Amino acid sequence: MRNENDAQKIIQNIYQRLKQIDGNCERLDIFVSREPPHRRRTAKYKVDQLKFECHSLHSTVDNMHMRMTSKWRAFAELKGISFYLIHQCNFRFRLNDTTRVPIEDCELFFHDHLHSSHNAIDELISHGSVILEQTRSQGMGLRGIKHKVLNIGHAVNWIIFCVGCMTFIVSMLFFYRFWKS
Repeated sequence: MRNENDAQKIIQNIYQRLKQIDGNCERLDIFVSREPPHRRRTAKYKVDQLKFECHSLHSTVDNMHMRMTSKWRAFAELKGISFYLIHQCNFRFRLNDTTRVPIEDCELFFHDHLHSSHNAIDELISHGSVILEQTRSQGMGLRGIKHKVLNIGHAVNWIIFCVGCMTFIVSMLFFYRFWKS
């Protein structure tokens, strides 16, 4: 939809219908409480499903409206930039006049800013990929360390168990000797 006014009317109509659906769901919720007990549970389940579907419709319409609004804003900004370039730079196109293309200060300034923002975005992407790789490598190292610590813990537990058994056997031996004598 290119015409914003027509789209706004349609969206308002959709929102009114969604509000009407919400009201009907509330009325159904009231009617469910009047159902006999043996049918109330299934009716409540169906009304809850309707409410969930209505909620998903709300979020879908909101998402669509946000996307359309952002497209309209981008289009308006593009119009503003083109208006600025046409009126501020005083650049006039002439048919087959010369092959020389004059580049004025505002165009150079605009080009430099576009180029610097492009370079900055490339740097951000490269930094992000480096950070992601470092995080992945640290995760692999941490998994290895975790397994080693668990293995050491199991070995220490086994050693403690063996020492405890030996201590118990020695104490039983002393107790037996003490009891016999």
